[in-house]
This record gives sequence, structure tokens and C-alpha cells, in this order.
Amino acid sequence: MGEKGVSVSAVVVAAGSGTRMGGVSKPELTLGGKPLLAWVLEAFGRTEVSEIVVVCGENRAKLEKIAKSVPVRQHVGFCGGGKTRTESVWNGVNACDARSKLLCVHDCARPFVTPELISAVIAEARKTGAASACAPVTDTVKYVDEAHHTVFTPPREYLFALQTPQVFRRDFYEVAYALALKKGGRFTDETALLEAADVRVSYVRSETQNMKLTTRGDLLLARALLAVEAYREGKKAK
Repeated sequence: MGEKGVSVSAVVVAAGSGTRMGGVSKPELTLGGKPLLAWVLEAFGRTEVSEIVVVCGENRAKLEKIAKSVPVRQHVGFCGGGKTRTESVWNGVNACDARSKLLCVHDCARPFVTPELISAVIAEARKTGAASACAPVTDTVKYVDEAHHTVFTPPREYLFALQTPQVFRRDFYEVAYALALKKGGRFTDETALLEAADVRVSYVRSETQNMKLTTRGDLLLARALLAVEAYREGKKAK
């Protein structure tokens, strides 16, 4: 489906309200002494993406200041978000270079993303047209009805938690978005949007920690993981 020479634009979604984080702008939160946005920009700066567009809210000036402190080879642009995630991604896509045939969408709230994972998902999307990072579900999951009675228990080996980055052909996305506007519906990520338009999405298993920071508890866990990693590195150095 794709060619190696086709350029890729990255859309970093950083326009959320941070309600479950206590109303704090997640891109500005610090982890290991760096804002989350800096973590994400550094990872994308070491990949083949040709440009990075950050979708933001009213804190645009603060995020632009953070971006200027991160030395990446790509141009980093900014645009305003929408009322929903779907609208925000659409705004980001429209702010991208029209010559980019592949789009890579990533949540700023996933600061541990690696250049290797980004490149692996891009490579898969070049072959199939649409791909997403994912991780196997390790807990037993119950599908319940409105009364919270169990309907069935799906086998865990068939369950995966979707993550970002998600990469897809621009033309696939534009058709899927147009159909979504016509039919309505709410989509929590771009794979759901694409699959609603009968686009088959392939999945790339994330082999590293790629957690999403949604609550204060997640932030504390992320800081603890960094502390453990720093301790291990210190032991190795000795």
C-alpha cells in the first residue's frame, strides 16, 4: 500500500482538559524534570516523520515555549483543538503538510513512547494502510449488561488494549471522517473511526511501557517507574 519515500506527518493530541488529572494541563506536567510534551517531541524527533503538529487548547503559548526548548530536526507547528478528540485530530490533520500521505496520531499523555515503536507502526501502515500500537490485556474482562450482570467472559488471548501511535493513509482517514460526519457517532480513537468505514486496521504489539497518564495515580506510577529505572542504571554504572 505504501512506499518508503512517502512522507509522514505526526499529530500530537494535547488539547484535553485534564479533568481526571485534577484540571491540570497534562502536556505541562513534569516527569523526570521534563514536561510530557518534551518527552513526546524528543521521541518523534528521532524518527522519520517530516513534521510535527501539536493540537492544543488555551495553553498554546506555554506549549510553544516547551517545544522551543526541545532540539528536534522537524518543524513543530501548532493548531487549536476541537470539542471532541475526533475534531481535534481533524484540526491537526488539516494543519499538516498536504503532501504527507501518511498521518501518525499520538496522545501527548503517553510520554514513554519510543522512536522504535513509532517507526514500527509507521512501517506496518506503509504495508497495510492503517496500523496501531497495542498491548495484550492481562486481566480477565467481563462484558456486562445495564444491570451489571455478566453477559459473557471473552478469552483474554483475543483481547488487546489499543494505544497510540496510530498511523494511517490520509485518504483513508478523510473518507472515514466524512462518513462519520454523515452517520454520526462518537469515536474514542482513530481505529474506531476507520473501522466504522470498513478500513481494516493492523496492530503492532508494544514491547515496552507505553502507559497513558490519565489520573494522578498514573503520574505517581510513571514517576516511580522512572525512579526504578534510574536506580538500575546507577547500579549498572557501578
